Amino acid sequence: MKALNNRKRAMNETLSLLAGRVLDGQRLDRAEIDTLLKESERDCDDLLYWANKIRQRVFGNKIKVCSIVPGRLGGCDQDCAFCSQSVRYDTPVEKRARLLSDEEILAAASAAAENGVANFGIVYSGRTITEAELERIERLVRQIVAEYGLSVCVSLGIITTAQAERLAGAGVSRYNHNLETSERHFGNVVTTHKYADRVKTIEAAKEAGLGICAGGIFGIGETEADRVDMALELRRLGVDTVPLNFLHPIEGTPLGGARTLKPMQILRIIAIFRFIMPKVNLKIAGGRVLNLRDLQSWMFYAGATSILSGNYLTTAGRAVAEDMQMLADLGLEVERQIHNIKV
Repeated sequence: MKALNNRKRAMNETLSLLAGRVLDGQRLDRAEIDTLLKESERDCDDLLYWANKIRQRVFGNKIKVCSIVPGRLGGCDQDCAFCSQSVRYDTPVEKRARLLSDEEILAAASAAAENGVANFGIVYSGRTITEAELERIERLVRQIVAEYGLSVCVSLGIITTAQAERLAGAGVSRYNHNLETSERHFGNVVTTHKYADRVKTIEAAKEAGLGICAGGIFGIGETEADRVDMALELRRLGVDTVPLNFLHPIEGTPLGGARTLKPMQILRIIAIFRFIMPKVNLKIAGGRVLNLRDLQSWMFYAGATSILSGNYLTTAGRAVAEDMQMLADLGLEVERQIHNIKV
């Protein structure tokens, strides 16, 4: 337990100074972030210590728990190299898209509410949605908000400002649309749409008054510079929640044979993002069970303030009850704010 107990030696002065700037409400610039990267390579325990202090200063001990359901699963014509839902790859996911019924989606929302999960997401595979699908989402969101009082997030691919305004009017709290990686590395991972398309969608959702949940995935061949570039772009865009996903290699995808990141690498990534974006919710999402293993509880010490609990879209996650017990054991408080939105 080096990171938790080794406080007898002198702390890294540079990391202490950088943490002090963040705690004073100042933003780190690129040169300071590069220094942060360098110093944290040798003193990662100090990095985690200060990331935890920043988390506590801004968020106290409150943790946001989210669950998701796939509204449309598989059948995607895009070529994201990490995704098993693409029809371009030979994966266990059916090539034909499966639409979950209204009853299945409402049952998932009901289960989230019963489990004390206040934030619920509906995710559609594919580049975008049709008018009929948008109308269905509007209806379902209104019902979920009215019956269960949940804060509803949707991820529907590339949308326009007009579509985003309709979602906001239906009661959607937040729109999820990940950048995935840096603009420089994006073309190595996705070729069927542009990085600019994702940025434009985020801007459209924000213009419509929606909260923004946007982050990326790590372990897809990116460099540390790519990670920082993505963080700075997310900061520029003014997102309020950043999901951090870690590659769960799926056989049949181009990244199916990639090595997973080590737990301490992941904790360092979380902590660096906490320094760069001290006031956003850092949500540890896909791949955390596989990649963090026995160190899952350390993600909060590294600065995480949110988790995606339950199963993911095509891979198994962790039971909500287990996550709730972990949070209770750590003395962390589950944020149970219910968003009663009048629609």
